Amino acid sequence: MFLLLASPTLAADIEHEPLPAGNQRRAEPPAESGLTVHNSIHPSRVRSSAVPGAAGAAPSSQALRQDEAAREDQSAPSRFVGRRAVTQTIQERLASGGGAGCILVGEPGSGKTTLIHHVLRQLSSDTYVVHVRGSAFSGRTPFGALTFLLSELESDISSHPVLILRGLTRLIRERAEDRPVLLAVDNGEDLDDFSAMALSQMVLSRTAGLLACFRDFSRAPAEFTGLWREGILSRVDLEPLDLAETAELVSAELGGPVSGVAVADLHRHAGGNPHLLTLGCRDYRESGRVSHSGQVWVLEPHQPAPAGRVAEAVLGRLDGLTGRQLTLVRTVALSGSLPLGVALHDTDPGEVDILQEQGILAVERQSVPRIRIRNEVLASALCLSLDVSERGRLLEELRSAAAAHSLSVSEAGASPESGDADPASSVVEPSRLAVWRLDSGESLTPDAAVAAARDANSSGDPERALRFLSSREDSARTPGPLLELVSARMMRAEYGVALAALSSYRSRGKGATPLEEVRLLLTENRVLCMAATGALSGALPAGALPAGTAKKHGELLRQAEQRTAELSEAGSISRADTAALNRDMVLARAECNSNHGRFLENAAYLAPLQAAATGRDKGFRVLIGSWLCEALGMTDRQDEALELAQDVERLLAEPDVGVDDRSTSVTRIILVYLAIGALHDARRLLAQQRAQGQAALSAGMFGEVGQGLLHAYSGDAESALGCLVPAVAQLRVGGPESMIPLAAAAAAYCFALQKDSAGADAYLQLSGKASDGGPWTVRRGARHFAALADGALGSAQAARRFIELAAHDHRRGAYSYELLSLLHAVRVGDVESLDRILTVAAHQQERSPGCARRTRRGPAAMTRSC
Repeated sequence: MFLLLASPTLAADIEHEPLPAGNQRRAEPPAESGLTVHNSIHPSRVRSSAVPGAAGAAPSSQALRQDEAAREDQSAPSRFVGRRAVTQTIQERLASGGGAGCILVGEPGSGKTTLIHHVLRQLSSDTYVVHVRGSAFSGRTPFGALTFLLSELESDISSHPVLILRGLTRLIRERAEDRPVLLAVDNGEDLDDFSAMALSQMVLSRTAGLLACFRDFSRAPAEFTGLWREGILSRVDLEPLDLAETAELVSAELGGPVSGVAVADLHRHAGGNPHLLTLGCRDYRESGRVSHSGQVWVLEPHQPAPAGRVAEAVLGRLDGLTGRQLTLVRTVALSGSLPLGVALHDTDPGEVDILQEQGILAVERQSVPRIRIRNEVLASALCLSLDVSERGRLLEELRSAAAAHSLSVSEAGASPESGDADPASSVVEPSRLAVWRLDSGESLTPDAAVAAARDANSSGDPERALRFLSSREDSARTPGPLLELVSARMMRAEYGVALAALSSYRSRGKGATPLEEVRLLLTENRVLCMAATGALSGALPAGALPAGTAKKHGELLRQAEQRTAELSEAGSISRADTAALNRDMVLARAECNSNHGRFLENAAYLAPLQAAATGRDKGFRVLIGSWLCEALGMTDRQDEALELAQDVERLLAEPDVGVDDRSTSVTRIILVYLAIGALHDARRLLAQQRAQGQAALSAGMFGEVGQGLLHAYSGDAESALGCLVPAVAQLRVGGPESMIPLAAAAAAYCFALQKDSAGADAYLQLSGKASDGGPWTVRRGARHFAALADGALGSAQAARRFIELAAHDHRRGAYSYELLSLLHAVRVGDVESLDRILTVAAHQQERSPGCARRTRRGPAAMTRSC
């Protein structure tokens, strides 16, 4: 991945440790690599008479900025992790010998120099390495990057390029003494043409192999691009680190395990750039964005991300922009993206072209072309670096440009995109504009707050929604804001706070429209449904929820259905609103059945709806499909569940499925896969979600909890604990609390497998103290692992506990868990359950859990681990 050298550059090391003349074998190489290394020296040692035109003008400001970028790329962490596939590719290419090699391309800070030195350390100690480093200064001088070799040539051959090339080739061959030669080139785009020619000729003549790195290959000397086009050199692009590599680096930088949520947040903050990740670790630690919870570094969700060193490093790339260019770049960053027509209101098209050429702006070719910041890390750094007054000034300028653009659109006969009084609302998304307004010291109107909160909730960002709504004191007294407020709280699993908001509205809220009345009934049904599972225990003061109230939540759903029919028949609501309410009521009933483990009922209810859902929106189809999949999998229809899961997964790949719909559906399917023993499918789906960046959404099933449960179900205790211990620490800090019992119980089981009774007891206590509520599958999973932990610890009550769980599962029709419980009861000594196992297994479909299939091979197979 990335590595900090012990000194600023290898050149500095070489200057302090001069090698004997001729770089003979008797010279002691660096201990860590066993390599003999030549490096460039300071240009002041160039003989003024060696090459015509050697003297050059002072470097330009652009050249100095290039040098700064090069120095940034030299900075690196003090360790090397990751990049295994890239390293192997380079090693295989270099193994071809002289006349072959690789070109390594990556942005500043991506670790190119470090990777080169890591590869060099893996080479045979017999390899003779010539290390060449280009710079903006030496690039102004013919053969400037090779002056350390030119100084060894006779003066009579230093007057003509051809003679110099022959002399350099002969000199290197003599010093190599029949050893293979490798040219290691850093900052290749800054080589002068003569140095590039000499190096390329050595490759063509098979005198040496080449390993060269570039920040921008479009600026590479023609000699190198030619070797690449001819297939002599292979190109390797150094991509940002993935989450696994980021976790490795961040854990090394912070000196301990780091939660997956913290890793994902740092990865997003630094864009996977190793140098920026190193800076980000320091910023996060100093600002309190990450903190210690036990032995684990966790993300503090209420502590804002700092600008710090990351912003300073990234914003340095904007040095040299004109005032107008900088204003445009900042405005686009705050907006997310802007219509090109609005951007050109106060900006010359040539300025936009320049910013495109510099890789700062990108144009999205849509029906209405829009521009955005190409690099998300740069966009974030720009937003974090601006103060209140500057944000306000930029917002006013944007409003002027948007108003003028809207006027020109109206004159052309088109309708403006938004009817909001704020001109900026026609060109900026509601949630982004709301953030901009609040950060500029402005307040939000009621309509703007609700629109922004709705936009944030639909994008899976309840934290922003809560910020918008909390900016107004009347949010809990008006139906529109209240509905979005409760929705955000539910997404964050803050059920007690959601219920308190509803109770407050019922006592002193303002009147609602007929449509809002129905939506309030559905919302209250959802909250009380979770309360009935026990999810609010401990979250409310005594008496806040009268006894029996939660169990009557089904009545609220029936009232909503009746009221919708009345309003539709009377024409009080439109046909579109009626359809939307009916959709929501179907989902509410399916969710309620799932939360309470009524899987047989859900299967019967959803099967005809799913069969007739072809023309419905994809979010609806994904949700009912995942609930039906769960119902089939928990009963005795695993074959159908697996087939339906594949259909739902195909829908999940579609772009127009909402973030929250996607995340809850994937979580549901993963839990089904785990429960029925389809571990391969669970592993595959988890990997897909991580590859798509979904692990950054929560501490739940996409990240360490899901991966840890997968390892726990597989019996891999060590791998499971590597995921579950950080996950539990993060859940305790940032929630959702409803996941703690499951994650902690699974961790307890894994500690028990390792014969660590103290660790198992500690996590069992933690699981027991947490709120025992939430969806039935989550609660049942927690009880399953707690019973497994008892069994692994040798508890005399383990068999009885599994028998009780099996009886409970049978009453609910959860036959998959019933079979699993009976099998584990047999494992801990209850042989009386063998006949019952055979009876239950006989009703399972063919593609049932692996442990169920073993029942068909007799009692001996049944007692082995599932």
